[in-house]
Amino acid sequence: MVTVGGASRDNRAMRSGKVQYLEGLRGVAAVQVVLLHFVTAFLPDTAEHGAPALRVLFDGHTAVYVFFLISGAVLTPSFARGGAWPRQAAKRLVRLGIPVAAAATIALALQAALPNTHLDAALVSGSGWLAMDSSGAPTVVHLLREIGLDSLLLGYREYTLFAPIAGHLPLLEHSLDAPLWSLHSELYGSLLVLLLVRLRAWSVWLHRASVVVCAGLFGTHPMFLFVLGHLSAARLHRDPVPVLGTTLIVLGLAMSGSKDWGVVETVRVAIARLAPVAAPNLFQFQSELAAIALFLGVLLGPVAQWLLARQPCRVLGRLSFSIYLLHFPILFTLGCAGFVPLAGTLAYPVAVAVTFAGFAVAVLIAAAGFERWIDRPAIRLSRLLDGAPRACGGRGEP
Repeated sequence: MVTVGGASRDNRAMRSGKVQYLEGLRGVAAVQVVLLHFVTAFLPDTAEHGAPALRVLFDGHTAVYVFFLISGAVLTPSFARGGAWPRQAAKRLVRLGIPVAAAATIALALQAALPNTHLDAALVSGSGWLAMDSSGAPTVVHLLREIGLDSLLLGYREYTLFAPIAGHLPLLEHSLDAPLWSLHSELYGSLLVLLLVRLRAWSVWLHRASVVVCAGLFGTHPMFLFVLGHLSAARLHRDPVPVLGTTLIVLGLAMSGSKDWGVVETVRVAIARLAPVAAPNLFQFQSELAAIALFLGVLLGPVAQWLLARQPCRVLGRLSFSIYLLHFPILFTLGCAGFVPLAGTLAYPVAVAVTFAGFAVAVLIAAAGFERWIDRPAIRLSRLLDGAPRACGGRGEP
């Protein structure tokens, strides 16, 4: 085995324990995803034509890519603490798989009880997304396929790492819980980070070469975000750089608010000519760049770190995975069921506001229960595989 001084210093720097501001960042990102789906469902004109500053609030696309960066950063020190790689991979599968199975089961029950409420709400709100994005058939067979294959292992037709079989996979709109699409990337991105950590422990040069190969292979694909998160892990406990951090956050917010920068498209096309796997359009690539700028800005920005480490953000961070998994089926059933009669009796803006208040309360209550009774036990169970007695964390921890 080759012992590398630089890698050893990095491992010492990446000491155990959660980074509180990243926990808060995860919570803010989860809220953005929730707002994206709510606004698209009930305020479709705002979702389509809102001012850039307003779009930042519900830019759930960028938020998901922030999740990937956070995962790469926090999984790196966790994987570096040791353990046989098959066990670490199995831990990750258990840690993600149990909450996914539980969330899909809850979604099935809600869809079976209220199967057409989202279509009724779409007639009132005029949201084509709400009308088209009908959830999958509430059957046990569909549930088992969702849990066993689609959500983690194979992905969906529009979101899979296995392009040759994409035509044989179900459409995302047939999922019981559409946000599960990102868990496919989350699983394989985690395994990629595990591989990079192992390679770095063996040889720093092989690690560097592997990073270069990943850059050439993935290009503008979201999978490279896990690599960037992995590379940024050494910065987690270092001193901030205020001016650079603030500049990156401002740049990230600007790119998040409008996804039509010509210079970004020029870069995307140039990279796509070289990389076999690339972002399919400007919107996705600019969302990825916005996520990178915001993530690095937080890593370097002391004010952002202080704000994100406050108790409200940390509470949201602790519940973020549960919020992410549960909000969609709640929105498409209970949220829509409450919205339709409200819109028939109240002024439309008031009906939307009341619906959001009830929806937010329902999601937070459900997420708190899910985190306590499903997510936390899943983490503990995954750690039984190697007996690691560490505190529970979010989706970015094994």
